[in-house]
Amino acid sequence: MKMKLLSLLLLVACCTSTATAQLSIAQRKDSIRAFFTHEDVGVHFASVTALTLREETRDEGIAAFDRFTQGTSPEIMERFRLTASWLHLRPLLPDSLTERVQYIWTEFPVRPFFAEYEKVAYYTALYLAAPRFPEDAVFFNGRSREENTGDAYAFLLHWIRESTEQGQREFDSPTYGAVFFTAMLLLRDFAPDADMRTRAALMAQWLLADFAHDHLNGNYVGAHARENLLSAMQPISSEMSSISWLYFGDGPRLYSREQFFAALSDFEPHPAIVELATRRSEPFESWERKRPAVRIRDNGLAETADSVIRYTYMDPLYAIGSIPGGLIQPLEQHSWDVTWINDDPERPSTLFFMQPYADPNALTPFLPHGEDRTFRNVSSLDPYWGTLTKTVGGSPYEDVFQYKNTLIALYDIGGVSRFPVLAGFLPLKPDSMHVDSLETGWITIHAGDVYLAVYPFGAYRLADGMFGKRFVSGEKRNGVVVYVTGRDDVGSFSSFIRRVHATAVDLSSFAEDRTVRYTTPDGDGLEFRYRGIRTVNGSTPRIPDGMLFSSPRLSGKRGSGILTIHAATGDVEIDMNTLEIRSLP
Repeated sequence: MKMKLLSLLLLVACCTSTATAQLSIAQRKDSIRAFFTHEDVGVHFASVTALTLREETRDEGIAAFDRFTQGTSPEIMERFRLTASWLHLRPLLPDSLTERVQYIWTEFPVRPFFAEYEKVAYYTALYLAAPRFPEDAVFFNGRSREENTGDAYAFLLHWIRESTEQGQREFDSPTYGAVFFTAMLLLRDFAPDADMRTRAALMAQWLLADFAHDHLNGNYVGAHARENLLSAMQPISSEMSSISWLYFGDGPRLYSREQFFAALSDFEPHPAIVELATRRSEPFESWERKRPAVRIRDNGLAETADSVIRYTYMDPLYAIGSIPGGLIQPLEQHSWDVTWINDDPERPSTLFFMQPYADPNALTPFLPHGEDRTFRNVSSLDPYWGTLTKTVGGSPYEDVFQYKNTLIALYDIGGVSRFPVLAGFLPLKPDSMHVDSLETGWITIHAGDVYLAVYPFGAYRLADGMFGKRFVSGEKRNGVVVYVTGRDDVGSFSSFIRRVHATAVDLSSFAEDRTVRYTTPDGDGLEFRYRGIRTVNGSTPRIPDGMLFSSPRLSGKRGSGILTIHAATGDVEIDMNTLEIRSLP
């Protein structure tokens, strides 16, 4: 947890609103490399590598690498970054430091890990390190060079195939997406065999296209399998936002360690992917098929379906996106949010609600130990996980229904022992906020060119907190309706308020059967029952058949291994079967 926060704080501290879209990708890479040579960025593998690669500071960098590797961490991400640094610096380092890297790999274990990003980082580092050590090397896990190389190769091929055919598990992560992406670049540049280099290069394009599709001015929008608690409140501060600035030149200038290692590669995104990220002229709906975390036991709380449908409504000014709720990840789940473009990137521009579920049995479907031990272990690593004020986490008592720019989230939290409340995050200092709790019940918000309306079902309190206003409601059978639109669609904020106040949320049967009905200002009639019916104008919305991705901008069939980008100049396919990117006639 400490390392995660350190990385994030570094990234936030470097956030500026300077316009940089005019810089070329080569200039942005130079800026990133230069930044990590500054003495005030601290000592870590990114700064050590940057110093060593620059001729003027090479001796200083080698000395720093020497000092920094005299101790080692059991964290897999530090082993990953150590290996990334060593791969880039091998021709410049004395043999004694290469021998030290080998000694670390052979003598010092990494702590047990379960997360998808940790597995990809570990097997990438192992696959790239093992063939470069002596043939008789025996690693910390007791396996030989050939055994470790074979294990890592098999895992990476399996992960690439499953992710591109069935959907990723730790999907669309603003925090860990950069790890997956950087791992693929390392494989592209350093894998010992051409087949893996080709697959990794295509997988990097695939991951970047997935990100670009859900990208808005540097923000990674919508639902995320795993999200850092701080970037949930400040979306522009995530590691993937720094990847956005590197490859798309979009959003504020940001720096992060994974971004630095990406900047050392000569990889460049396909032009169709850059267009996918930066062309936002018309609203569109998108569906994506993802997968939940692997379950090792069933205690009746975690979702049992093998797919998670991620839905996003993308507007040129804002995005609202969701999954159907439920418990799909043990940690850091972010089920839904609204995110919009803000003139000032340091002002948080997001809104979401959640049930801060932190009972010990939340973890047992996913982690091997019993409830009490797992609860203690997770709480020691992440002290925010078991707190009322956490901003990420899934709940088995949440159900979400979204249609375009309207979302209804329902909560039935009577069985929760810790924090049986509905919590929310609203912007701290919007242009205007009108709370009409006595008559209509609506909270209406003016944030730049975007208007938002929130209808909480139960009594609540609002208080200023870190980055935003915190909402808390103690009603156990609860819910919220959220509607969002742009200024160009409705005119003035006062006109927006009148339109919203003219609508009414029908809760007449909610107490009895947990059903809510609402006709939006756009005239669409929604009916939603907790764990039950979901209709729009009397019909059940249809999820596109057999899709992995489905939108006017990005599409792919489940099981096909082909992702099609629909660009202005024509379709472009990433084909993991023929291992090529091709433009279609």
